[in-house]
Amino acid sequence: MKKFIAFLVAATAVIALAPQLASAKTGTLTGLYNTRYCEIFTVTRPDPPNYQVDVYNTVGLNDCPADQWAAVDFDEVKAQAGSLAAVANGPRRWLIDTIAGGKAGDPLTLGGLEVRHVGVLSVPSLSPDPYTELKIARTTTWVYNRGRKIHWIVSPQGRKYALQAYTTNFDKTLRANNLDRMDKNPGMALPDGWKYRTIRLKKQLRLKAPGIATIMRDGLGGTYQKFKWPKNFFKKPVKKKKTKRH
Repeated sequence: MKKFIAFLVAATAVIALAPQLASAKTGTLTGLYNTRYCEIFTVTRPDPPNYQVDVYNTVGLNDCPADQWAAVDFDEVKAQAGSLAAVANGPRRWLIDTIAGGKAGDPLTLGGLEVRHVGVLSVPSLSPDPYTELKIARTTTWVYNRGRKIHWIVSPQGRKYALQAYTTNFDKTLRANNLDRMDKNPGMALPDGWKYRTIRLKKQLRLKAPGIATIMRDGLGGTYQKFKWPKNFFKKPVKKKKTKRH
């Protein structure tokens, strides 16, 4: 079961609103920054040795009320889903402002908590290490508003990964406003050669996953999406010269 949990924490939030759901509806969710959400994962093994992980998320439905979350009976959820395991993932908080172009199923109740089926992942391993790249089918766009701080990590090869959600499950002191120096936290455990960066955005940033997204987690359970800065993102707009009137 510990291996199940290790994998599920790694995959958290990154499979949200996946496009492969047959009955899913497309939509946009705004006002997400620092909002609380939870996920329930159910695990089956339809094609050994691969496991199937079904992801259910509270995003857009509720903020995962603490009393309801604490009352979820995961043995009951396991029986309800007919799965090998049912695992809690959360609570977590978004660092993005908007999810655009997302797809999700109709609301349903699992263990007394209203959720939506938002993704399915098939994997051969349930225990990837932190800072390991994972691939996921997704067509969503993460939107970070102008004025928002964005935090990202950089690999020794120069690959960049933007932090999209954090959790206090590993460090109770984490907050959206104290993530600037998260790399100094021993639990972060950045590998040698990796760097952690923070800036305040001067304009809106949109990170699109056009079918496949590359994601990973850090040592504190934060989740990231691989990205590149849009072309000319930091280029200052050219001011038009005023023409003299005669």
